[in-house]
Amino acid sequence: MNNARYLRELDFARFHFYALTGLYERIRERRGGAVQGASSVRYRRTIPIFHPYKIQTKLVWWDDKAIYLEQQFVTLTDGFVRAVALSKQCITNCDVQELLKTYPEAAKRPEMPADLKLWLDAIELSSQKLRKDK
Repeated sequence: MNNARYLRELDFARFHFYALTGLYERIRERRGGAVQGASSVRYRRTIPIFHPYKIQTKLVWWDDKAIYLEQQFVTLTDGFVRAVALSKQCITNCDVQELLKTYPEAAKRPEMPADLKLWLDAIELSSQKLRKDK
């Protein structure tokens, strides 16, 4: 797989996650939307041709405006995590905290993972460099 294919597969897996959890439907009920705000992929090892794999998608954290997903490419033959992606899904026109209260599993927000915090700090530093009002 080339790098563009990884991103395409992540999109499909994210849509599948939204459908399985009913999350997108609940966002739309509130007249909201979802758009990817940022993503980062770490490629650990190639996925050889014709090797079956799965993508595991997990909601790892959220704030008032976004959810943060971790997605892993795992080869089925050996269970090895071939690539890991973090993504920020910006949720428009609805309060994410309120939205997630409709899920019993999300009654308590988990602690922010250390790697997510560092990634968000890097995104903020990058944004500051681009702002005209520095």
